[in-house]
Amino acid sequence: MKREKTISQKSDTLRLDYKRTILVGFAFFGIMCFWEVYDYIMPLILNTRFGLNSWQYGLIMGLDNLLAIFLLPLFGTLSDKSVNAKMGRRTKFIFWGSIAASIAVIVLAVFEVIQFNKLISAGYSDTASLIGYNPDLASAITSAGLDLNTAYAELMASNNADIISALKQAQIAMGAQIAKDNVWIIVMFIIALLLLLVSMSSYRSPAVSLMPDVTPKPLRSQANALITFMGGAGGLVAIVLYKIFANKETQNYLWLFIAVAVVLLLILLVYMLTVKEKKFVELREAEEEKYQVVDEEESEGTDKLPKTKLVSLFLILFTVFLWFMGYNAVKSHLSTYATQTLLFEQGFVGTISILNGAGGAIALLPVALLANKLGRKKTIIIGVIVAALAFIPCFFMKSTTPGVKALFPICFLLAGFGMVCVNVNTLPMVTELSRGSTVGKYTGYYYAFSMSAQAVTPAFAGIFMDKINQSTVFIYASIFIALALVTTIFIKHGDNKPPKKKKMLEYFSDED
Repeated sequence: MKREKTISQKSDTLRLDYKRTILVGFAFFGIMCFWEVYDYIMPLILNTRFGLNSWQYGLIMGLDNLLAIFLLPLFGTLSDKSVNAKMGRRTKFIFWGSIAASIAVIVLAVFEVIQFNKLISAGYSDTASLIGYNPDLASAITSAGLDLNTAYAELMASNNADIISALKQAQIAMGAQIAKDNVWIIVMFIIALLLLLVSMSSYRSPAVSLMPDVTPKPLRSQANALITFMGGAGGLVAIVLYKIFANKETQNYLWLFIAVAVVLLLILLVYMLTVKEKKFVELREAEEEKYQVVDEEESEGTDKLPKTKLVSLFLILFTVFLWFMGYNAVKSHLSTYATQTLLFEQGFVGTISILNGAGGAIALLPVALLANKLGRKKTIIIGVIVAALAFIPCFFMKSTTPGVKALFPICFLLAGFGMVCVNVNTLPMVTELSRGSTVGKYTGYYYAFSMSAQAVTPAFAGIFMDKINQSTVFIYASIFIALALVTTIFIKHGDNKPPKKKKMLEYFSDED
């Protein structure tokens, strides 16, 4: 009987090269640093600067994912075919894409500053001006026993939920009016945004494909955990940058965007100095030959998958789609929901994101242990169950709920653990079914499904939030995550075989 892969009796000595994996992970570090800033700041900019409501800014937030549906498979396939590139077939895209993205970030920031300056001129932080945009603000101020001439800063410091909510609604209305009177600003902002998103899409698939390029198949769950850790570290850096450069509602985000552009260029410099793509690929091939890691499709030179494996591939991809439909509905609306419904300060919401990123990084080792001990499929099942259950209590939380500032971060932290379980294992399951010359294409498939979900879910969830109530997003998320559990159950290929019992530290080092 044919086997998918044959490993020699010495395969237990095949170990992950941590240094090599970390070095190729720098590209993903930079990517996630950008996306953490983008996912957090962009809803705030579109909502409070340009006055867009939940489904409107959700639609724009889905643009990057809509583009990615087509661009990620395209650039993944193009990088597969760039075998003669002097820098390496993936490195070529990482180099030019990082430079283009850094320039586009600055251009985008310029138009945000222009819009913000117009808001300041119109009285964005002036109580009298804001009352003109929301008469309910005057009622909220007088009901609290305060004078209508009370300064904006004092009103924000009052911690009065009605006043703060009315202030935010007034600012949104002002942003909408300024955007309507100066349409060219938002048009140029969207054009700059599109250029930025294309630049980021041009090297995401090649960057992610680099991990399976340089890692033997049996070690890819561990390698992906380490790559995910690098991405989490990039996300933590982004949140720290946010806390330093953009922790006030009454300032623009120019310095934050400049900081992100600088980080992208610095990471690119480190990557170019340390990663020798062609050499790393040769090392991987030598390891596979030495330990007799032979893939059936690879040896037969065929791109066509057997029917049963093709079914599993689609089930994995639909699991990814349903997962991101749920999880990213919450993530894309987190900053606006937490500040406007739960009335958290922007700085505190940034702290929640830091805790979530830190929790994800801490979860990587336990998840790697689970994947190695139980298998990828069972680990994913654990993740989706935890995340689905974690979001349900959030639906019932209000700004007045006792201990909400502790309960909400805990639930989000648990959902983040589920996210790690899913993300660490689904990509290796997809690449497990690929061969060397199709890794980029299969990585593109993975991102096509994940990004298509992220393209529609912000706007789709936003409709329910606007029509019913803002908290509906958590029920919405739990339903889609639960559906991901159904598709996962029927997956039969792409899993790793759990090894025989070993000492705990050995689980993260190798895999049979």
